[in-house]
Amino acid sequence: MSSELMPLIISGVIIIISVFLIMHGKSLRDRKSSSGLSASSNETSTGTALIICGLLLLLTQLVKVFETVA
Repeated sequence: MSSELMPLIISGVIIIISVFLIMHGKSLRDRKSSSGLSASSNETSTGTALIICGLLLLLTQLVKVFETVA
């Protein structure tokens, strides 16, 4: 493999992981909101944290990919 292609592959894998984190966080929040428990429950907080971490990771990797390509 080319040494120029490796950072793009790694960034692609990290982007896939960040999308998984966002989807898992949304499912945690949706599951708790449909069961009627309070918004301060542990799983709701965990879901929010996963969404925020996933979004930050996604944005960071997208910026890195655009800097590598450009």
